[in-house]
Amino acid sequence: MSDPEGDPETEKLLDECEAWFIGNGIPHFIDDYTASEDVWTRTVEFLTLVFLAELALTFGGSLAGWAQAAAFLLGLGVVLTAVALLNRFRGRSPFARPNDIEAGELGLFVFVPPVLALIGGHNDFWGFVGVIGLNVALLVGTYIVVAWGLLSMTRWGLILMWTYLSQIVQLLGRILPLMLLFSAFLFLNAEVWQVVNGFTTTLFLGVLFGLVLIGLSFLTGAMRGAIGELQWFDSWEEVNRELDDTPLEGFDPCGFEGRPQAVPLSRKAKVNLTLRLVVGLAAQVLLVTLLIFGFYVLFGVITVRADTVLQWTTLDSLDDEMLASFSFRGDEIVLTKLHLVAAGFVASFSGLQFAVSLVTDSAFKRDFVDGSNAEVREAIAVRAVYLRLTKSL
Repeated sequence: MSDPEGDPETEKLLDECEAWFIGNGIPHFIDDYTASEDVWTRTVEFLTLVFLAELALTFGGSLAGWAQAAAFLLGLGVVLTAVALLNRFRGRSPFARPNDIEAGELGLFVFVPPVLALIGGHNDFWGFVGVIGLNVALLVGTYIVVAWGLLSMTRWGLILMWTYLSQIVQLLGRILPLMLLFSAFLFLNAEVWQVVNGFTTTLFLGVLFGLVLIGLSFLTGAMRGAIGELQWFDSWEEVNRELDDTPLEGFDPCGFEGRPQAVPLSRKAKVNLTLRLVVGLAAQVLLVTLLIFGFYVLFGVITVRADTVLQWTTLDSLDDEMLASFSFRGDEIVLTKLHLVAAGFVASFSGLQFAVSLVTDSAFKRDFVDGSNAEVREAIAVRAVYLRLTKSL
């Protein structure tokens, strides 16, 4: 995005802001964000690598020896010729990196590999269709990941998780009392162990998936409402206070006329911002869930002995469920699959409770949510100045 007046310093600042948006997992904050220029161009290296790897389709058919070598060279020639012709048609040098990617380039990626398969002697019709389908699916997945900054969001969530993990003692002191008050009686309950004993792997994973969906839906709904508050700035001085450690640090927006008020966000920008907030909170929920799971595995090994498991589940033997056993001062300690399933079942409910507490309990919001909100507020402040610099605000 370049400044309408063509000022080099402003253009440089805008480019840095756009790179910062992408790196922070909010690419839809970029003004006039398009697939051809802003999304697909960031996938060139990856798609080129996949495209070249699909030259392997010239191998493995009915050919061998020199015929196989000739098929590979012919396939390579087809790839290079197709790329060169398309680039020339688009007004670029034959092997130039494209500055925009449209239907022609995407069609090349989808339809040339099946031709390579035919050259290699793969004549199966459904195999031909399968290569096309696989490439289309790869394009769709790549677009979703890059267009919405999912990799950057995930990296941010993992960093946030590591931050809290480094403060694990403090974290456990805050969450365990409330979580255990809710879940300890659930874990030490015969009916729960009977339920988990009846789980198949598919059913158990389905239950976990359902709880995850409920938690994500709740967090998403709550974060949508929070964005409206984070968008509002009363003055450019307030915006300026949020610009530290951003590309706009040192830039003073206080000379701008008027008031920023509610910073404009497109529908996609709001969705992008909501996703980032949810990813950050979900990372914290995941960490808490894993900590509670680990606690209950250890707690269960110590308190729920083999005879208790047999009594609660009405099993005749634990031979098929046993993972480990050992003696400690004359007591037999066992770890079974049921210990893991029961701990996971209870921990997932505790994680859901923690997710609800994150957005409803003021103490939890202060300890766990406000940090994420501060980073989002910073991003919105950068967008406010960015839009004013592009003459769009």
